[in-house]
Amino acid sequence: MKTIIISGERGEGKTTFLKKCIDELHNRQRPVFGFYAANIQTPSGNEGYRIYKANSSESLLLCERNNAQTGNLNLVDFWFNEKAVKAGEKWLTEGIATENPIFVLDEAGKFEIDGYIWDSIIKMLLQLKSGTLLLTVRNRFVKRIMEKYHLNSTNCEVISNLLFTVEFVNKIE
Repeated sequence: MKTIIISGERGEGKTTFLKKCIDELHNRQRPVFGFYAANIQTPSGNEGYRIYKANSSESLLLCERNNAQTGNLNLVDFWFNEKAVKAGEKWLTEGIATENPIFVLDEAGKFEIDGYIWDSIIKMLLQLKSGTLLLTVRNRFVKRIMEKYHLNSTNCEVISNLLFTVEFVNKIE
């Protein structure tokens, strides 16, 4: 499995870059599986994240800050919708039997380092022989994510220059 980490700070454009990459991969008719996440204001007025399936318009509320009605998994001050976590895992695993799939997972960080949310699916995907895993990771977590999942310069590339989508997609192919 080839792994590419798209790194940057919060609000720096990791998800926007990832969405552009997904669009370009779709234009090239490449198999893309997984999701991207968008920061939203929820109906209750709290900050939350919604995940969007990479190859359809399907989306689900993933988590919400300070609202226990969102789900029953509480990490720090976010409440996670376990239905959305399971859906994200399903969206990723749909590509397992595909030849040379591209998996997108936005974003890995503290929760995964601590063994939650996307940890088990990342471990499972990294066991695959073929395909590419695109992860977005905030700068402060890159080193710890690489250590946790035994990634190094031979099996992972970290990019932080998010300007050239077409050139990046060419590199993936």
